[in-house]
Amino acid sequence: MRFIPLFKKELKTYFISPIAYVVLIIFGLITGYIFYALCATFHLISLRVSTYPYYGYKVNPTEMIATPFFYNMAITSLFMLPILTMRLFSEEKRTDTIELLFTYPLRDIDIMLGKFFACLLIYLFMIGISIIHFSILELWTDLEKKLLLNGYLGLVLQGAAFISIGIFISSLTENQIISATVTFGLLLLFWLLNWLSDIVGEKYREIFSYISFFGHYDNFSEGILDTRDIVYYLSFIIFFQFLTLRILSSKRYRG
Repeated sequence: MRFIPLFKKELKTYFISPIAYVVLIIFGLITGYIFYALCATFHLISLRVSTYPYYGYKVNPTEMIATPFFYNMAITSLFMLPILTMRLFSEEKRTDTIELLFTYPLRDIDIMLGKFFACLLIYLFMIGISIIHFSILELWTDLEKKLLLNGYLGLVLQGAAFISIGIFISSLTENQIISATVTFGLLLLFWLLNWLSDIVGEKYREIFSYISFFGHYDNFSEGILDTRDIVYYLSFIIFFQFLTLRILSSKRYRG
């Protein structure tokens, strides 16, 4: 647990600068609007069904509000998380404080974990705002708790994977704009790889479908808990953290 002091320092840095406040506010406004739009749509459909019951259409608040809301939160995170990760190592390199960081009695893994968990905690604050929305909705209707739990688990795992990529890219450059842009590009690429599974031949279809974020998170948003999805995200997180450690080790050696 030697990374705790660095974790506290990084968390303090987030709130000293306006980054955390801006990201939390923008993310909260976007997801709040999406939640309101979904609730309004559900209300209109419910009125139509109650007026014309012979439609035979069954309204389900969990499927019509929670499932698309989790999906849209995941997409919004794809845009917002590169802003949180872009400075983690890039700023240290730009200000030459990374050499000072290497003089601390910390291992490379402690440095990486301190920054990773600080960013992850900010992300948990971001998605935690939505609990207020569901708590209010629960006053008027019953939601499937299993789907909500699976949805949040998927958001946490996918967010951790996004952060791992962002930290790795940040360790490669001292330019924060480049870090954020490349991170966003990679995240979008991994998200859209599922589309290629419909284009490539049968031989590569399963490969592209498995690598893509889309298929794995889609199960979580629909309340499906599959251990293969959990293993995928954990493997993804560990792989990019390993790459980050290799970069840090090479910089320490050259330093």
